[in-house]
Amino acid sequence: MTVPLDPPAPERPSTLGELIAAGDWARARAGAIEQQAPLDLQEALDAALDFRDELRARRYPGVRRALADLTRLLPLLTGEDGAALRAALDPQALGAAVAALDASQKITDPDELAAALSGALALNATRAEALNQQGVLLAVTGQEDRARQTLEAALEADPGHYRALTNLGNLDMEAGRYAQAEAIYRRVLLLNPDYDGGHHNLGVALRRQGRIAEGVRSIRQGQRLSLKRSKTDTDAEMKEQFARSAAMRNLRWLLLAVAALVLFLALRGGG
Repeated sequence: MTVPLDPPAPERPSTLGELIAAGDWARARAGAIEQQAPLDLQEALDAALDFRDELRARRYPGVRRALADLTRLLPLLTGEDGAALRAALDPQALGAAVAALDASQKITDPDELAAALSGALALNATRAEALNQQGVLLAVTGQEDRARQTLEAALEADPGHYRALTNLGNLDMEAGRYAQAEAIYRRVLLLNPDYDGGHHNLGVALRRQGRIAEGVRSIRQGQRLSLKRSKTDTDAEMKEQFARSAAMRNLRWLLLAVAALVLFLALRGGG
């Protein structure tokens, strides 16, 4: 009897252009440094990496900041690698996708959400987050099988999307499969050791298995990281609002002028 051979593993992209086309931003950035690529290209790859990381974390001020950097840098790029990056990332389409992702978080109907996120689903850079949002809503509406399939598709689109992986663990948790959920949350923390939600959910899974002390330690670690993230997110949102608001910018200059006047009068009076 002839044993069928396993199909050969697909070759991983290796050239800088191939890495860019595949959206493998971390390896593309490393390759650009190694090859001493033009600085504009290196900065654009930094922005692409930031865009991916901030979107995985659902930090929309950071996503928009990275998108602004891409919008500025992409027209400056030359050569085949620059053309490949421009082909992979269209700032206008990404901007529309990000706006839809941010605005659609309040949608409660799965079909309405799918329609709202059609643009984000069509782009490699935003597809995983769009599928993650869909998976969460399917889970909330009691459609576990569809939720699992959708979240698995999100991970297929972006294997490093630790929030989608967390949500798969949450499905196991809700079904009482605590050991399976624990294993998934530990995988989450390998992807992102500082993810507060991963630590918290791991702690809950441990407690439900009777491992109270371990669970409490993990939940407390999650609380510490959550407080840190909350401060970071609040600062980022304030900076974004300040940058957008002409009134707030004018207020800043007014306050600086008042402070300078107070200092001048104090020094004059002290003389």
